[in-house]
Amino acid sequence: MRTLFKPTFSEVTRAQSKASIVIQGLSGKGKSGLALMIAYVLADKDWSAVYAGDTENRSLNLFEGIATHTGDKFGKFKKFDLLRVHGYRPSNYIAMKDAAISAGAKAFIQDSISHAWNGPGGVLQLVSQKEAESTKVNKFNAWGDPEVVYEKDSIFEMIRDPEIHMISTVRLKEKFELITGEGIKSLGEQQIQMPDLKYEPDLVLDMIQSGNTTGRPPRAKVIKSRYAIFAEGETYDFTMEVIEQLRDYLAEGADPAIIMEQQRLEFINEIKHILDSSKSKQTVWTIYKDELGVADTPLEEIPLDIARKLLSRLL
Repeated sequence: MRTLFKPTFSEVTRAQSKASIVIQGLSGKGKSGLALMIAYVLADKDWSAVYAGDTENRSLNLFEGIATHTGDKFGKFKKFDLLRVHGYRPSNYIAMKDAAISAGAKAFIQDSISHAWNGPGGVLQLVSQKEAESTKVNKFNAWGDPEVVYEKDSIFEMIRDPEIHMISTVRLKEKFELITGEGIKSLGEQQIQMPDLKYEPDLVLDMIQSGNTTGRPPRAKVIKSRYAIFAEGETYDFTMEVIEQLRDYLAEGADPAIIMEQQRLEFINEIKHILDSSKSKQTVWTIYKDELGVADTPLEEIPLDIARKLLSRLL
């Protein structure tokens, strides 16, 4: 007997891209304020849908009720204070993000993620802890400890999520070197975060100046961009109009599949560069591939999630 088959059709809708943005800068440069403004617009200008994890001694509390450069006031967003007593391991950041999603957040701010790398309970402290636990463990093999690997890989998961816009801030520090005959020389500003973090976000902004209450918008330089509306190396005033352009671009012009493929190719190209320039890395490359179940997969065909982990191991 023939069954009655009645398919139903619906209009094709493309998934909207969710932001993965990192804002870096020295203390006092306005990272938190710009993060809040971007989150507000990406959350459809609904402060109740803006959530944040605050590791900076409750500094985000200072924004509520003060005026932005537009004259509007920062509203009542929701936040959780991640403190030293909790520990700053990356999995705790992910727990905050997941809780925000469950509560209905549209945008989530992590201010800042530097603690996940070098704060109490962060990855570097965890490595030191593993070294101290056994005389058979040194810094090299401590990085291979399953708990360390899990937490280090979790930093990538902190930076993006397909369900929510993610905006993270990173501290910068100025590094100096004593040069004989020349004295102390600045080596420039460096992120307080793991070296390979730069490969994960789609947009990285370097703060130049904060906004103020008399009409001056935040200003930042684009360090990295997978978004067509922002050019690397260019400086932008982040007016409300510019941030709204970002929102519209993510909703209508940014194909998530294309962005993910761009990221995968960046990982593949960096892996090629590392392998071409280091024989020692070539030696461990096959071991890492085998551990991750892609021993027979050509490099160009390795999927994004595995390519990310492989690059992390090599670095």
